[in-house]
Amino acid sequence: MQKKVLDFMEECHMVEKGEKILAAVSGGADSVCLLSVLLALQEELGILLCAVHVEHGIRGEDSEKDALFVENLCKRHGIPCKIYHCQAASYAREHKMTLEEGARYLRYHFFEQAAKEFGAGKVAVAHNQNDCAETVLFHLVRGAGLKGMCGILPVRGKVIRPLLCAGRDEIESYLALKGQGFCQDKTNAELDYTRNKLRHQVFPVLGEVNGQAVAHISQAAALAAQAMELVGDATKTAEKKYVSKTGRGLFMLSGILEEKAIVQKSLAHKLLAGLSGSSRDISGLHVQQLLGLFGKQAGKRLDFPYGVSAERVYGGVLLELKAAAPKIQKGAGAAEDRAKGQDGEVWELPVGGDLEISQYGYAIRTKILENNFQFEEIPKKMYTKWLDYDKIKGTMQLRTRREKDYFVISQDGRRKKLKKYFIDEKIPRQERGKTLLLVDRDHIVWAIGHRISEDVKVTKDTRRILEIQVYGGAVYE
Repeated sequence: MQKKVLDFMEECHMVEKGEKILAAVSGGADSVCLLSVLLALQEELGILLCAVHVEHGIRGEDSEKDALFVENLCKRHGIPCKIYHCQAASYAREHKMTLEEGARYLRYHFFEQAAKEFGAGKVAVAHNQNDCAETVLFHLVRGAGLKGMCGILPVRGKVIRPLLCAGRDEIESYLALKGQGFCQDKTNAELDYTRNKLRHQVFPVLGEVNGQAVAHISQAAALAAQAMELVGDATKTAEKKYVSKTGRGLFMLSGILEEKAIVQKSLAHKLLAGLSGSSRDISGLHVQQLLGLFGKQAGKRLDFPYGVSAERVYGGVLLELKAAAPKIQKGAGAAEDRAKGQDGEVWELPVGGDLEISQYGYAIRTKILENNFQFEEIPKKMYTKWLDYDKIKGTMQLRTRREKDYFVISQDGRRKKLKKYFIDEKIPRQERGKTLLLVDRDHIVWAIGHRISEDVKVTKDTRRILEIQVYGGAVYE
């Protein structure tokens, strides 16, 4: 058993020499085996060992006895141990969780706290092959995709699982050989919990079909995890290629349909979960509905969990949070000079200073360049512009669109209305009213993220340049 665990830990690069490892010990067979094996391998791995136990306040006297058992076990072996007590049932009720969810949250919260106090770099938990196989089956019957088929990963952040290479029978045999006792949790035999039904009713039948059923499912989970890693890499590449940020959401280009179906689904799920702040209620049906929007006419909308909405627009799908945008607050640097106009708020742009517009997530910096730019190339970035300062008329302001807004589109003074420009450029309707415009006394100087007016462009005759740099918001350069 020890050699098997050692090889597995080295294969998964779980620990480094000199590292302190916090073992999570409940007192059950799995965690006692984990502590025993890590103690035996401590010198060979070059690690320091400490332990933590969380008493959830669920099983009364039995729960207190388990905590005492762990405390005494650690004392016998000279292992520093932290014991935490909590009330998982009341916590779960207060936070509208199931008892299992509440207990798990508190457990990992205390693991993290103990790791900080001990200075431990990793937390070792005692999941085994059976736990992994049960998790895979549990996810499959609930309709999981590839991610759910990955089961339990050997390493996830600071959490390591050295016993994932061993089955429950091996663990109990190891403890029997060592003459090491452990605590029995009576609730593990109750069939009120789904996992216990799988453990006591389903897996015995699978074992009759094939004695290696648990190991085979666990091996399949490892392969699924490798495949998931490849899909994850492809999804990141697709996200860079097809997704851009908007004011309160994301815009996904129709080109995503050129990718493999699994990448499309993975990206759609990632975007929904990212905007939602949770993937818990994002199902395969939601992913299918989102991708189905690409086949609909512009204007078709769908609502998803957590206040996310999606709309088919020119060139793709726009995803947004329906919550109202945050109110503007004073930013750092120059004051936000703004006045209330009939069509919304207006910010005065300082020349040679900074302006923060927190509603858009923008920080704007301006400076004047004089007589030192003749050998420099004019920036071609969407969010850095050079304007001929002497051709700007009056005070410059930032605001959203108004009815008669226009650009000058040629040197001879020809004009184009902003509305026509938006239509020609296929700017999504929802984005038109949110696009921030830099205007002078007469007209639009620059639609941020888009074009500038022809009559303020820098030429060989320009004497003073106004350089404007915009940071944050939808800026990706």
